[in-house]
Amino acid sequence: MIYLLLTWLAAPLLWWRAACQKSKHGRILVIQTAKIGDFVATTPVFRALRQRLPQHRIVALLHPINAPLAQGLDSIDQIIELPASGFKGWAGKRWLLEQLAGGYDGVLILSPNLTSLLAPFWAGIAQRVSVLPDRRQGSARLAWPFLTHGQAHQNGQQFRETALRALAGLGIRVDDGLLALPNEIARSAAGDARAQALQEHAPKPWVGLGLGAGNRMKALDSRQIIEIATQILKFSNASLVLIGTEADRPGADALRAVLPAGRMIDSVGQWTLGELPSLLTNLSCFVGVDSGATYLADAVGVPVVDYMGPADANDQRPRGERAVVIRSGEPCAPCSHAFDAPYRCPLGTRACITGTPIASLVEQVLRELGK
Repeated sequence: MIYLLLTWLAAPLLWWRAACQKSKHGRILVIQTAKIGDFVATTPVFRALRQRLPQHRIVALLHPINAPLAQGLDSIDQIIELPASGFKGWAGKRWLLEQLAGGYDGVLILSPNLTSLLAPFWAGIAQRVSVLPDRRQGSARLAWPFLTHGQAHQNGQQFRETALRALAGLGIRVDDGLLALPNEIARSAAGDARAQALQEHAPKPWVGLGLGAGNRMKALDSRQIIEIATQILKFSNASLVLIGTEADRPGADALRAVLPAGRMIDSVGQWTLGELPSLLTNLSCFVGVDSGATYLADAVGVPVVDYMGPADANDQRPRGERAVVIRSGEPCAPCSHAFDAPYRCPLGTRACITGTPIASLVEQVLRELGK
């Protein structure tokens, strides 16, 4: 709160300084420090900036996990990785000020917090634009007056739409073409080579099975994963490709113990994030919970069956033409939203996960394989 108070005391001088900012730097900074799924869902923002401000240099301040994905996008010219400590304390705020000192015409904040809202004002950035949370606003709401444009997120509106509409604050006309821009992600040459080498390991079609999620509250347990896997293999000629990080190794080991080796490829913890899109491109279908891998599969054009569980599909969901979104029927769901995502079940039951409609998920996968 001390930084907020000091900013208000110095506000007249800071407003005057920002208003006098005349120099053109030809650079736009986008602050997007959320994890994989959120980054993929906002890739249209970078494409829109590239299309509408072609002479500008587009700089992305990202969570380090997303750097390999961003490196393949020609809509991003430079990547700045968020430090491990984030914006905590004066050191984190000073670090952000140092990044801003390079000079920007505008800053677009897609991951708003008190520091990211205050620092562009301190730095005298002329255009200070942010999405505005609809939940858990806290003291950061008192920093909203320091923005030149705030785009309020609305209940029932996709977050990607809120992010794209915020571009109006940078002087960009928001039209239907801009709002329809697809999520995108690039494949890597190394990933393509690895995927090609897997062709003889198991017969196609391949069904990707997502074993986990960055937010473990969304993840299925091993029993549920085994049931989904055995049902898909029983009623189709597909092979399964296990997708996950090293944290999902117990689930992968449980599957290896019960599934025929000739109809399974275990990629868990063995592919870098930058290589993963190449593997996903080879799938005929992907099934999993609301996770980064689900959004990656959707972005490369693979049909996905996504069980949302606690996640709010009105905020964010796969957007592919052949994406199937299955929502929980529990009265407590959804409880996880764009600006309020708990990592523990508020009721302590995880009823939306224990009651996962496995038969419906399998039915949708089989239907997709039959097309």
